[in-house]
Amino acid sequence: MAVATGIFWLSVALGTSYLWILPRDKTVARAVWKTLPVVLLAAYALLVDAHPLLVAALLLGALGDWSLAFEGDRAFLGGVSAFLSAHVAYVALLLTLADPALALAEPWRLFAGALVALLTFGVLLRIWKPAGRLALPIGLYVLLFMVLVWLTLGLHNPFVFLGATLFIVSDIVLTIRKYWTGPEHPIDGAAAYFVWITYFAAQVILTLTLSAV
Repeated sequence: MAVATGIFWLSVALGTSYLWILPRDKTVARAVWKTLPVVLLAAYALLVDAHPLLVAALLLGALGDWSLAFEGDRAFLGGVSAFLSAHVAYVALLLTLADPALALAEPWRLFAGALVALLTFGVLLRIWKPAGRLALPIGLYVLLFMVLVWLTLGLHNPFVFLGATLFIVSDIVLTIRKYWTGPEHPIDGAAAYFVWITYFAAQVILTLTLSAV
C-alpha cells in the first residue's frame, strides 16, 4: 500500500507541475510529461486491486493525452478515439456498479444530470458546423459521455458524479477552444490551464472513488 500511495502522490505532483510546462512548445518531452500522471494513476489503481476496467480506462485516457499533446486534426481525432474507448471502459465498469433507481430517487440527481446534458448538447450544436467531418465522431463521443454521467448518478458517492462532470466540462472547454473561439482569443491561454486542471482533477477523483468500490 505504501508503494501505491507513493505512486499516487507522484502522479499528483507531476500533474500539478505540468501547469508549468503547459504553455511551452509541443515537444515529445512535453507530451511525456502530460501523459505520465495518468499512467501513474493507472499503476496506482492496479496496485490497489481496482477493477481492470478502471485500469484500462486510465491507460486509454493516457493515450488520449499523448495524442492531444500534438497539433492537427489527425492528433485530435486520435485523442477523441482514445477517450471514446476510455469512456466505453468507464461505462462498462459503471454498468456493474450503478443502481438506476437511485439516479431517479433524489431530485438533485435528476436536476444535475439534466443540467450537464443541456450544457453539453448546447455546445455540441454550436460547434457542429465548424467541426466539419469530425462533428459525427464528436457527437458519438458526447452521447457516450452522457451515458457515463448518468450512470454515475446511480452510485451513492456523489464524488463519482463530480469527477465525471469535471471531465466533461474539461472536454467542453477544449472543444470550444478548437471550434469556437480559436487560439487567438484573449481567454485561450487561461482556458488551456482550466482544461488541464478540470481534466486531471476528474481523473484523480474517478481513480480514488472507483478504486474504493
